[in-house]
Amino acid sequence: MVKRADGRKKSDFVAQDTVLANSFMDYFVNNTNYRISYQSLVAGLGVTGSIVTTGDVSGSPVLEIDGTVNKIRNIENGSGIVTSITATNGVKVSHNFTASADGLPILLNTTAASPTIASIVAGAGISIATVNSSGIEITSIADQIYGQVTMQGNATATTIATQGTPVKVAGTWVVQTESNFTGNTTGRLTYNGSTTEVVSASVSITFSHAAGGTDDLSVYIAKNGSVITASKLTRAVTGSAKGNVGTFFNISMSASDYLEVFVANDSGTNNITVVDCLFGVS
Repeated sequence: MVKRADGRKKSDFVAQDTVLANSFMDYFVNNTNYRISYQSLVAGLGVTGSIVTTGDVSGSPVLEIDGTVNKIRNIENGSGIVTSITATNGVKVSHNFTASADGLPILLNTTAASPTIASIVAGAGISIATVNSSGIEITSIADQIYGQVTMQGNATATTIATQGTPVKVAGTWVVQTESNFTGNTTGRLTYNGSTTEVVSASVSITFSHAAGGTDDLSVYIAKNGSVITASKLTRAVTGSAKGNVGTFFNISMSASDYLEVFVANDSGTNNITVVDCLFGVS
């Protein structure tokens, strides 16, 4: 195809649709002819190379190639995102989170470059679990901590070797309903929970002693084999009669701690028979 200007052929040279790298271009200014190389023209225009997108093809390109026009898209604000022009003429993309003044925030140091999302830690009486990998379930376990052992019609005597020295109650116990506690037939209640809890332990006991006369018989709650002195209650029991007394105490329990019932004869060394006993924690 022959290129023409105003319908007139410029020369008999072969027509060329693109500009070759070693080409020259003629122009005139104020009745003076000039000639400039293609390389000098490109350098003068400050245009070299090509503008293309790069990176993950699934991303949103800032450059929009629209035919022969290359458009640079604006960066807009989104949910939780704010954009701004910096003092050095850069584009700044920041998070736009705020922490409520009510209660304790989950999102910490919101003005930091990398805010911290606080972890939720289980406190006393609280259980925390992940649900379906996307939710957090917080449950109170305070009403799920209980245990009980009982003994009725017991004829096994508890041997008293020393006056006033507490001894663990002898006999065979029956384990009742329990949760986060495990009872056994020796009358022990062991805590199985994962958090430290304060439980209320209670004892109701009916006992007698092996000889005539009146003896002061005491009952204690013991933790990990050591009696809690402040849990002591005493009942005077006469002859072959039976006496009833009860005690309770609030006790801090950690995993594997255990509770038991102890008795003592504060008047002598007569053996004690605990006929009936209800022992529980909640």
